[in-house]
Amino acid sequence: MTPSEARTLLTSSDNPSRQQAAEWLSQNADVAMELAVELVEHSGDDDRVVAEYCVATLEELGEPSPNDLPALCRLLASDNSDVAYWAATLIGRCGEQSAACATQLGNLVASDAAPATRERAAWAIAKIGPAASSAKPQLESLSITEPESLARAIAKALAAIES
Repeated sequence: MTPSEARTLLTSSDNPSRQQAAEWLSQNADVAMELAVELVEHSGDDDRVVAEYCVATLEELGEPSPNDLPALCRLLASDNSDVAYWAATLIGRCGEQSAACATQLGNLVASDAAPATRERAAWAIAKIGPAASSAKPQLESLSITEPESLARAIAKALAAIES
């Protein structure tokens, strides 16, 4: 199977084909990076087998292509917390070069998304560091009102912005 074939199968309406593509990608992480955005999109798939294979692959991926950052930033607004979580994770892996996503990450931290997703967005802001200064006002307004683990993540993000 080629990455192009995997992309076609992954986006099909046939569950067995989607499962096959997701499994193949999990076994071929060296080419899976080409489909990083699709893997994030399908991390929240209704078919749990597809979602689990996509998450397993995402766990092994490194830094995505800078060309994927605009699509990943858009996925931060997904109603599916798994999709938003993995978009934030890949954005964070890009560090400073994903500074353009800082405001969207701040929006996610300030949202009513799942706590783990909000923490992951704060983690990504910390990975961006000082270049994420556009998220600072959002974080400052939240830090004292949030649950302890999220407040710690926000404090780390603020410290990274200020360093």
